[in-house]
Amino acid sequence: MAVQSQGPDLYELSYEETKITFVPASAGGAPRLVYSGPLGEHSIEGGALQLHDSARGLEVSFSLDTHLQTVTLTVFVPELEFADRGEERFHTVGIHTTQRRTIAGGPGASMTAAPLEVEGIARLLEYGAAGPTLL
Repeated sequence: MAVQSQGPDLYELSYEETKITFVPASAGGAPRLVYSGPLGEHSIEGGALQLHDSARGLEVSFSLDTHLQTVTLTVFVPELEFADRGEERFHTVGIHTTQRRTIAGGPGASMTAAPLEVEGIARLLEYGAAGPTLL
């Protein structure tokens, strides 16, 4: 069984009504994440993403600001080795925090946190003249 030494080019993550597509930095490009869920649709790139190596894998965090709250989502993207196929399914964890603010910004503001059970698919892509394709 051959094992790819290259890491995945694309991660598709989902939990409840939320779908996240994460593309790590590759070929000199910036990392990119697309969020679709209860908070709308958002595309987040480069410095707006917070990436940290941790014992669980790559920690990917991003924040979405609304009028009276900041929602931060963090998911742990595991290091994976590919067998003979171009995709691997996995389960991972994350955390969803919400920092609520009052209109005046004073007392009454609160923060909540909830754990996430995330299902994922990691994919290897092949890049050609016509663009990326799945292996």
